[in-house]
Amino acid sequence: MAKRRRLQKLTISLLKPELSRDDVLRDKTGVESHLLRSIDKERHSLFTASVPSHPPKWADYLEPHTASDLKAKLYSASASAVLILEASDRIFAVTWGQGRHLIESDNFVQDFGLRVVLNTVASNQLKSIDAKTIDETAVHTRRDLSRDSSFSAFELDPTRDLLRAVTGTPRDKKLARRLTGADALGIHTYEQVPDLPALAKRLLGHYREDTYKKDFEFIDFLRPERSQARQLELNEALVAALTAGLQDKSKLDDIHLAVPETVDWLDIDGFRYESPGKEEREDNDPRITTYLAAYDDKISFDDLKRDRLVAVRASDDGVAHSWPIYKCLVFQTEHEGFLFVLSAGEWFRVSTDYRSRVEADVEALPHSNDLPDADTGTDEDAYNTKAADALGALCLDKKFVYDGGPDKTEICDILTDAGRFIHVKMRGSSSTLSHLFTQGTNSGERLLLDPEFRDKARQLIDGIDPNYTSIIPADRPDNPADFEVTFAVVTRSTRNTPLTLPFFSVVSLRAAAQRLQAFGFRVTVAAVPEA
Repeated sequence: MAKRRRLQKLTISLLKPELSRDDVLRDKTGVESHLLRSIDKERHSLFTASVPSHPPKWADYLEPHTASDLKAKLYSASASAVLILEASDRIFAVTWGQGRHLIESDNFVQDFGLRVVLNTVASNQLKSIDAKTIDETAVHTRRDLSRDSSFSAFELDPTRDLLRAVTGTPRDKKLARRLTGADALGIHTYEQVPDLPALAKRLLGHYREDTYKKDFEFIDFLRPERSQARQLELNEALVAALTAGLQDKSKLDDIHLAVPETVDWLDIDGFRYESPGKEEREDNDPRITTYLAAYDDKISFDDLKRDRLVAVRASDDGVAHSWPIYKCLVFQTEHEGFLFVLSAGEWFRVSTDYRSRVEADVEALPHSNDLPDADTGTDEDAYNTKAADALGALCLDKKFVYDGGPDKTEICDILTDAGRFIHVKMRGSSSTLSHLFTQGTNSGERLLLDPEFRDKARQLIDGIDPNYTSIIPADRPDNPADFEVTFAVVTRSTRNTPLTLPFFSVVSLRAAAQRLQAFGFRVTVAAVPEA
């Protein structure tokens, strides 16, 4: 009686086509090689490494509080293995333990596993999705469902959520019981070692298919750039652009500083820049020109990693947050037919078709031209007051509706008697701009769906100017199209993009506009020049 095969979980990676077998391993020091005749009768295919048994680090923490010698009784060890396969003139690596770390990360084909899964798994047979939302804060999520379901059940936004990994059941049950795909492919299979070259050949065939484009074409629009060699080229382009900006400030249009995480803006009094050996500089908002003022004619990548942007707390002038300047830079550049965007310290590759589509959608939004220009050096508070006076409207800047918890909603910055909700931000950073668009969608949605919000908003406005109280209806609006939401950006930039915005801000604006339009609101935009 034949021995029943056990289900195996394997991790399989595809190596870049220019590599030879000798290029696969990062370092052969401490690595043993083994001949697997079922794979290759002449060349070694299996490579292993191990770390000897040793007390775990946490034993040092516990041992002083125990009567026994923990280090003499507790040991941990690790083992790594890489099996190199060849199929259809390509090289694959099957890894166990820490085996993936024996291979240089730049050697892997990006999204191999993700592409295989999306080409082989039915769109209604998805079990788990790892995603990353691109915004002022990169939000990582893992969503698991109790049973295989369609992509829509995960409630992701394909225009803003990057798929990092997908798990599902393949249509062909002979291929595998379950697949998980990211850069590498996790596969549950009954195939044994001699069968792996044939399995690798099948997986390569699935990787080369374009079936995924029927339901998942959006994965090609926006991808993280993980090639270290490419990142080096892009960082060199960043330093070159900053150096050029030291000579000519007009060349800084594609670079600005952004707070890379969510902060409580009411408790932020301003910012300062810390550079070793240089005088500290202060700023109301993060500005690339203020940061560069400490440098004469050149700047290095090491400077960007070392220097820091510090958020100053309003309550006591203490440090609220501190970040490396590099993590705060927002920069975009064209390179080899793609747009590359640096945001929150990470590079992203954007397809030109997707970029054109996003920018065209935002350019198609109606433009408002009745807002006054901003005065040179103005701040947001001063501009909102000026604009409200010019329009004969009510300034509601920093007037919040509280929910009784930590959340609060700003109705808008300027409210007109015609039912126009104007939201204004200085184009100082993508983070504050994203907050602007979120503010607009939250306010509009709650105006439509939340009677408690409408009641509190009416009370707030009644205490400021009762003439505007009736603009907020007591009951749910019969026709949301009676209301207009305007997103206004005060800018000094001459960048040739919608509202002079960086790409990810354009993506956020598009998402906000589409959501508000789906509710029935009219949406307009305005680029307000700073004189």
